[in-house]
Amino acid sequence: MIMDTTFTQRWIRKFRILTLSLIFSGALNIGLIAAFLAVVWQNKQPTFAFAQAAPQNPLLASSNAHIIQELSQLSFRELCACLTNKDLLEEGYTKRDLALAVLGTYRHIDVEKALSGSLHQRRILSLAPDQTIELYPGLTDEQFKAILQFVYLEKWPLTAEGLFKLVQKTKQPRDASLDAAFSMTSQFYALQLLFQKTDAPQETSSLIRLASEGSWDLLDRFAREQTQMLDLSVEKRRRLLLSYLSLRSPSAADLLLRTDFDFVLKKLDDQGIVDVLDLAAGDELEPFCKALLQSPRSDVVWQNSLKRLYARLGQPLPASLNLQEEVARFTGSAPSAPAVLEEPLSKELPSWTFYTVQEGDTLWKISRLHQIKIDTLIQSNELEKDRLYPGMTLRIPAPFGAN
Repeated sequence: MIMDTTFTQRWIRKFRILTLSLIFSGALNIGLIAAFLAVVWQNKQPTFAFAQAAPQNPLLASSNAHIIQELSQLSFRELCACLTNKDLLEEGYTKRDLALAVLGTYRHIDVEKALSGSLHQRRILSLAPDQTIELYPGLTDEQFKAILQFVYLEKWPLTAEGLFKLVQKTKQPRDASLDAAFSMTSQFYALQLLFQKTDAPQETSSLIRLASEGSWDLLDRFAREQTQMLDLSVEKRRRLLLSYLSLRSPSAADLLLRTDFDFVLKKLDDQGIVDVLDLAAGDELEPFCKALLQSPRSDVVWQNSLKRLYARLGQPLPASLNLQEEVARFTGSAPSAPAVLEEPLSKELPSWTFYTVQEGDTLWKISRLHQIKIDTLIQSNELEKDRLYPGMTLRIPAPFGAN
């Protein structure tokens, strides 16, 4: 009896184990089947795949000229940041190459000085019929590092033209170091040397003011002429100052009176005299006006001389004048001219215009354009034969018979 009970319990225990195993096996099979069905169902769902095109670099799709135009709109700091960008563009140039070209051409960074004279390759890229830019191919990483260091460490990392234009647009009082940097350029040295060697030395500040009242083309052309053939004569100085006078430079008018009083008094035409009277403000102006009142000059010259003398007294010019009385008042002597002018001096000199010489211009072409004689053009501008150059400013008198 006891054996039967033990046998029965043993089989019950085995049956339970077998049952649990079957249940576990069934559950596992159900799980695998469910997973399989889920995978099959998912694979049957429609798949929407959007093939996104690789982003195209706009720089690679643009020409070098187009990139340069875009770079020219960036600020100075943004351009300097581009000097580390090696994105490849057209014709073997990188973005940093074009950024450097913009800095050199439009921002006047002195690339030659930054590389200590080791810049050996230059190329000119035409952007428009009248617009070019200079490229510097073949620069190494070390050279770009040297340029960046130069730009960030130098206070005035500019070419002579860049310094000139900065001086020209910066009002006084300027940073003294800017004037000092400009005074070290070869262009300014040529100007300074001319005045030192013609017994008319001038302070650096007055010569900087003179240069800034003109144009870069005038100063640069003068310096290159001096490099080709050094001319330190008084005549050279006169011609230069008259060129600045034609550009309405007050400093030129003052320097002409200070260094060449008799020449201005006796040799300039009436329009030149009126220009000097309009622009000059130095100590020589009053004696110059008095000397003109004693000269046989035209009514317009007398009128403008008296106008400046009255202005220095803080008084308006009277409507009618007695010349003898006015001359006696300001000079203490009688004029060497007709004595009485009782009507207002309203006569004016013919109007003048100014013309900038272009490439290919000749005196004949300019005279035909403005309907004046070649001799008149030469005399009005103190020209030496047919020595014209692009950028030169000519004073054009009104044609004969014009009102």
